[in-house]
Amino acid sequence: MDKNEILRRSQEENQYGDEREKQIEAKSESFGQNIIVFGLIILTVFNWIKGLPVKHFIAIFWASVAAKYYYLFWKNRKKRDLFWGLLTTATCLGNLFLLYWEVFQ
Repeated sequence: MDKNEILRRSQEENQYGDEREKQIEAKSESFGQNIIVFGLIILTVFNWIKGLPVKHFIAIFWASVAAKYYYLFWKNRKKRDLFWGLLTTATCLGNLFLLYWEVFQ
């Protein structure tokens, strides 16, 4: 294998960024998700203390968890991830149903 072939293969492998860039991006996404979850927890506790509805915040949390499991299933094709995605989707929809059921009663 000559040096041009090695260079071409290396460029193809790193087409979407090198391993360091991928790790930084994954950590930044994880950090952002953690901030969102922390904010939802604060808003949920605040609304709960004030006697305001909290089901919509909980539904947003479950929707984000469901999205994570659907992505994992798409990448890994593990039935366990699909199961958890469906379960968390049902939980999210259940929260929304209860929220709107209370509103229209």
